Amino acid sequence: MKSTKHETYQDYVIRDGSLVGEFEEMYRDVDDPWEQTAHESAALDKSIGLALLKKHGHRRPLEYGCGLGHYTNRLYRELGAGAGLDISDTAIAKARQRYPEPTFFVGDILLREPLAEFKPDVLIFSKITWYVLDKLADFKALLTTYSGVSFLHLLEIYPEGRQSYGREYFVDLEGILDYWSGVVDIQDWGEVCRKEDEGGGRTFLYGKIK
Repeated sequence: MKSTKHETYQDYVIRDGSLVGEFEEMYRDVDDPWEQTAHESAALDKSIGLALLKKHGHRRPLEYGCGLGHYTNRLYRELGAGAGLDISDTAIAKARQRYPEPTFFVGDILLREPLAEFKPDVLIFSKITWYVLDKLADFKALLTTYSGVSFLHLLEIYPEGRQSYGREYFVDLEGILDYWSGVVDIQDWGEVCRKEDEGGGRTFLYGKIK
């Protein structure tokens, strides 16, 4: 059995209500964190996101926090091009090995080079916002320099009592829309609720950067 630093992948990310952010260590130790491989095809919110990209005619999506590259590759196959960015060298190495056709970059969400090189027509935050809250204000400022490019945001929210980290930013779809509305002209939004979550759900918003 492989020896790992923590018992679960979650402990590499958020532990005891605080961000740990050991993403490189996680991808070295854990083969499939968040069960990305197993759940990609069944992720309804990501399918909704893809439908929105098709609806608005996008052809060059750039996914932030792409991990092992499954969604980036799906975007590539459906739209004809696709790029992914992740802070973990190991994750990107695995993504490039599995999916040689999309373009992959290593770096954090403030890196400008991928945008200059790939020239995306839409930027995608797919379920990563809770993990980059410390850089979110700077990312919002960065967005304002790319007026006219679109933005797709997918994020899971949790029932009251299930989450302590990040609640000062937003706790529901209304709060998420309010947070991004200053820099994004939001055109489509919604929430996929799951009965077992008793108030939790998966949110989506799409719009153009102002």
